[in-house]
Amino acid sequence: MKKNIYFIILIPLLLFSISACNNDFPIDEDGLLITDRAECYVSNFELLDTDHQTIRVGNSYIDTLAQVAIAYVRFGSPLNKLWPQISLCEDAKLTPKIATVNGWTDFSGSKMTIEFQAGDWSSGNATTQLSERIVANPSAFPTTAKKYTVISGNRKIKKEYTFLIVERPLQ
Repeated sequence: MKKNIYFIILIPLLLFSISACNNDFPIDEDGLLITDRAECYVSNFELLDTDHQTIRVGNSYIDTLAQVAIAYVRFGSPLNKLWPQISLCEDAKLTPKIATVNGWTDFSGSKMTIEFQAGDWSSGNATTQLSERIVANPSAFPTTAKKYTVISGNRKIKKEYTFLIVERPLQ
């Protein structure tokens, strides 16, 4: 009787382990699943300071066509030790990787100097007018701006995004 119980348990376990070993879904060098998804974009950009509090004011502006992400930060925020949080579309990955243990990154090279115009700020937040004016002039981007590459879920599409910081004027 005990022998029959062992066979009843062992045979389904053996069949399950064999079926779990198929390679229908390959894995990349980072241990991530390679899928059929071709989407490749940044959906959000957040910056945290050493207290793990956001320094951003309002929403970040992401232009997926120009491949630019802009974070608007408080006046006087230190930019040399920030923890970036970059959200991507489903199954995409980012390179270079952001360290999980000591992910502090110097974004001071991404700070833009810009002349503000009337209508650029509304209730302390940047307007679309300002964001579109920044994106329309890539020659004004700092040469030392942080760049990250987004790689699609199928690992066939790569898009390099430029990450910019704009400091809100003192109000």
